[in-house]
Amino acid sequence: MIKYILSKIFVFLLLIGNLTSSAQEFGAQLLLGANFSQVDGDQFGGYNKLGLNTGIQINRLINSDWESAFEIRYSMKGSKKVIDPEAPPTPTLDLNYHYLEVPILVKYLGWGKIEPFGGLSFGVNVFNERDDNGIKSEEPELKNTEIGFHLGGSYSVNSRTNIELRHSYSLFSIRNDSVVANSPSLWGRVGWFNRLFTLGISYDLKN
Repeated sequence: MIKYILSKIFVFLLLIGNLTSSAQEFGAQLLLGANFSQVDGDQFGGYNKLGLNTGIQINRLINSDWESAFEIRYSMKGSKKVIDPEAPPTPTLDLNYHYLEVPILVKYLGWGKIEPFGGLSFGVNVFNERDDNGIKSEEPELKNTEIGFHLGGSYSVNSRTNIELRHSYSLFSIRNDSVVANSPSLWGRVGWFNRLFTLGISYDLKN
C-alpha cells in the first residue's frame, strides 16, 4: 500500500514539475529530506524517530524581497522509545504516523544565499501504526488530519541546489482522547503533538 501511494505521488510530482518549469511566473523545486521526530505528550523525549520527507514546492515572486510557496509533501512522523542495552529489559514503543501535507509558506529573499521562511500546513494521515513491544496495531484515537506550523531557512549551494533546515509542530492535538498526564509540551498544552526537525535538499527545476 505504501509503495503504491509513493509511486503515485512520484508520478504526480514529476507532472507538476514539468508543467511549472516552463511557466515564466512560477518556479518549481524537488524536495528530499529526513525527519527527526518526536511526539510531545507520549512520555518519551528525544528526536529519535527517523523518517522520509519528500515532495515538490511551487513558488512565485511577490516582489524583490518576498516569495510565496506552495508545497505537497509526504512526511513520515512519529516517535520511538530508545532502549538502553545495558539497562534491565523494558517494553518498546514505536509510533509511525505518515502524512500527505500541503504547507503554504512565505520566504524572505533579502539575505542573499540565506532564505528564512515560515507558514502553516494542512495534513492528512495516510498511515497509522503503533508497535507496542512487537504488537502492531492502529492508534485508535489518532485524528485523520493535522494543522501545523513551519519555521526554517535554506542556504543556496549553487543556482539550483539548496540545503534546508525546518522545524514543524502541530498546532492542535493529533489525538481525540483526553490526556490525564503527559510530558511537557510547547506552551504547556495538553495532548499529543507531532514535533520534528527536517534536514533536506532541494533541486530547482527552473531553466
